[in-house]
Amino acid sequence: MKKDSSLTVGQCEVPEDVPTLQAMLKAERMRNADLTGRLATSVQMLLSYQPYTTQAPMTKEQQWSQACSADKVTTEAWRDTWLEAIRRNVKENDADSRMVNIDYGKYAYKPALCVASGPSLKRNFQHVKELPEEIPVISCLHSFHKFVDTGTRCNSFLTLDAGDIVIKEVTEGGSHPEDYYWDASKDYTLVAGLVSPPALIKKWRGPVQFFNATIPDPKFLEEMPTITKNSYTYSVGGNTFGACMYHAAWIWGCRELALIGADFAFDYMHKFHAWDSSYDNQFQGLVACTDVWGNRVYSWQSYQNFRMWTEFQCQGGNSNHHIRIINCTEGGTLGAYPHGNVMWVEQKTLRDWIDQSSRWLKYKDWGKTRKPGEYLVMW
Repeated sequence: MKKDSSLTVGQCEVPEDVPTLQAMLKAERMRNADLTGRLATSVQMLLSYQPYTTQAPMTKEQQWSQACSADKVTTEAWRDTWLEAIRRNVKENDADSRMVNIDYGKYAYKPALCVASGPSLKRNFQHVKELPEEIPVISCLHSFHKFVDTGTRCNSFLTLDAGDIVIKEVTEGGSHPEDYYWDASKDYTLVAGLVSPPALIKKWRGPVQFFNATIPDPKFLEEMPTITKNSYTYSVGGNTFGACMYHAAWIWGCRELALIGADFAFDYMHKFHAWDSSYDNQFQGLVACTDVWGNRVYSWQSYQNFRMWTEFQCQGGNSNHHIRIINCTEGGTLGAYPHGNVMWVEQKTLRDWIDQSSRWLKYKDWGKTRKPGEYLVMW
C-alpha cells in the first residue's frame, strides 16, 4: 500500500516534510504578529479610566521622600562624570553665554504640551499635529526621531542625561540613517543640561540652550560655582521629563501642562518606548503596578520614583504652585493605584485637551473683538 504524504486531522492536513512544516510555522507566526499589531492599535477601544479616588497610599511628603530615595547612590556613581561634562561644556561649548534664561516668559500664560517617550505614544502621538501653533511643545530628546519622521512641530527638545548613550538614543527607533537626523537637528532647539555629553552638543546643528540641574550633594554644590557663573540657573526635574515640565512652567511661563508618553512603565506587549529599543530586552528586576485603566503593568523602581516626583508636582510641589497638570498619556501609571486614579492627577484624552485648549484660544481672540451683548458659549 502506498504511504500517504500527509496526515489528516479534522480539516487540517499536516505534511511530513520539514520545509513545508517550516513554511507553515512561519506563516502562522506572521498571522500572530499581525493579530498582535491590530490588538495593540485597537485595544484603547476596550479601555476606560478607573474612577477617581481621594485616597492614595502615601502622603505628598512621602512621595517626595520616595522620589529622592536613590539620590545618594546616583550622585556617588555619577558626580565625577557630571562635573567633567560641565567643565567641558563651559570651556568648549560656551555654555555660560547660552543659558535658558533668555527664554523667560516666552509663552507666558499659555498651555503647553510636554512629550515623554513612553509606549502610549503609539496611541495618540498622531494628534500632536492638530495643536494650534500658539501652543508650544517641548519633548524629551529621546523622541526626536518620531517628530522628524512624522514632520511634527516641536519648539524645543530637552535632555538632562549624561553619558554617550544619549547620542545613541537620539536616533534609536528611527526609519532613516543617523546622519539624516543630525542634519534635521538644524531646525530645532536643544535645551541641554550642563551635564550633557559635550559630543552631543557638537553634533547638534541647531540652537542650543543650557541649564543647571539641582544635585542634592554638598561636594557637587561646593564645586559648581568654581566652574560656571550660572550655577543657579536651575531646572528642578529629577529626570528628563520632569525637567521638560519645569522648563515649560518656570522658564516659558506656561499656566497649564498636558503630558503624553508619561507611562513610567512597560506596556502590555512589554515595550518601554513607542518604538523598538534596547530597553525591551531588559524586562527584569521589575515591580508590578496598576495603570490608569486598572490593569497590571510592570516597571523599574527608578521609574516609579520618577512617577512619584511627577505626582508630587501635580499636588503643587514644594512651592504649592497653581499650575494645572493634565495627564493625556492614555495609559501608564501616573496617578493610578489599585483602588482608583487619584483626583489630583487629572486624566484626559489628548483629543479632549486639544479641543479644550483650542476653545481657550478662540475665547482669547474673541475677547479682543467682542461686540456689546455678544456672548461665547464655551460648554
